Amino acid sequence: MEPPVPGEGFERALRRLGLFAGPAVAVLVYLASRGGDPPAALPALMALAVIWWMTEALPPAVVSLVAACGTVLTGLATPKEAFGAFGTPLLYLFVGSFFIAEAMKVTGLAARLAATMTAVASTRRGLIVAVAVTGFVMSMWMSNSAATAILLPIVLPIAAASGDQRFGAALVLAVAWGASVGGIGTPVGTPPNVIGLASIRAQGHDLSFLDWMAVSVPIGAVMLGGLIATLWWLLGVRQGPLPARAEATRRAWTPGERSVLLAFVLAILGWLTPTVLELAAPDAAATAWVDKHLTEEVVALLAGCALFVLPGGTPAAPRPALVWAEAVRIDWGVILLFAGGVLLGSLADRTGLSASWGRALADATGASSTWAIVALVTAVSIVMSETTSNTATATLMAPLAGQLAVAAGASPVPAVLGATLGSSFGFMLPISTGPNAMAYGTGAVRVFQMVRAGIVFDVIGFALIVGGLRVMCPLLGLV
Repeated sequence: MEPPVPGEGFERALRRLGLFAGPAVAVLVYLASRGGDPPAALPALMALAVIWWMTEALPPAVVSLVAACGTVLTGLATPKEAFGAFGTPLLYLFVGSFFIAEAMKVTGLAARLAATMTAVASTRRGLIVAVAVTGFVMSMWMSNSAATAILLPIVLPIAAASGDQRFGAALVLAVAWGASVGGIGTPVGTPPNVIGLASIRAQGHDLSFLDWMAVSVPIGAVMLGGLIATLWWLLGVRQGPLPARAEATRRAWTPGERSVLLAFVLAILGWLTPTVLELAAPDAAATAWVDKHLTEEVVALLAGCALFVLPGGTPAAPRPALVWAEAVRIDWGVILLFAGGVLLGSLADRTGLSASWGRALADATGASSTWAIVALVTAVSIVMSETTSNTATATLMAPLAGQLAVAAGASPVPAVLGATLGSSFGFMLPISTGPNAMAYGTGAVRVFQMVRAGIVFDVIGFALIVGGLRVMCPLLGLV
């Protein structure tokens, strides 16, 4: 008989509690929200979904499907609108990336790359540092989701070989959260940064590429240290040796490994090309064409679909690098899960619910000074980003932050930066960010672990953003 998993009884009780608490809280939220401009059914449905997601009362993908049905039953959306969210282009970045990840596992390339990484970082804590820093640096120049998609299949064999669930959870969270934090480092690191920069310029202020990095990279670097310490402490990662995997680097390369590596490199080049062209020739016609047509989703799908053509077998037993029976093993539930978050977030934006909550909070707190407004909009952005995409959060909060600051007679730059950086710092739920969804999709991390560590990390992030802006903005003359 296998020994019981630590905490399993608590998680079972939490699921039972969440199953009944979700509808009860939804009814209370509905009653409290009646009479307002946004439909009361939406905050009630969001409360139900978030509680069920957090407690795993139902499988997260099932919660997303129930939420989609709920939006139709309550008249919040038509069937076409509700289920159209399950065709959001970002979801196909997941599909293509998951194809590559599955092929890495099937051909043994993931094991080879993992063995190479363990040769560099020989201890568990050292590896967490290595993957977090790698994700941080990569996501400064490509999307957070793309950086996560590249690293996860490399670290998963190490997590599985360790036999330590806590270490495995810490490892995949280091990848996902390192990428999310690194995304704030440059204006091109993540879409909310572009939105924030546009909001700053709309207020008559200019912020150069280097100015942005001078503010955000130090904040991100300190946040990276907080990330590592949080994972070490909350998940109890011991300073022990990694499982030996040197044998994976000594065997001969197979045709399948070469094919997957080729697709992998082409995907990385495709994801980097728009950024490189934007920096080298921002006004060129080729830059505009690539930005419009060579999207991250297209790159991921082309690279993933190429695996069904590229060779993966031997002359005696030819086969492609990936066959459909293997491809269908990817976690389709994560795609459904993230689609539900996209749907609820877009409805909150479209109905004005997010805007009304933001204004109500500003009125309730009476924030009027520069740093009180920065603290307010940063906190609101972090909370909103837990259930709304970071792009949608920034779209709402960046202009609102600037307006609040101008109305108070303060510089809008620190407030807009606080709202923009905060929108990338949702770490609690699988639906909060693409990297979170990918990390959850590996099966190595439980929702409760993500929520527990994510709450602590949210608080650390809030303090570092507000404190960092309080130090850096005056130094750079941005107040």
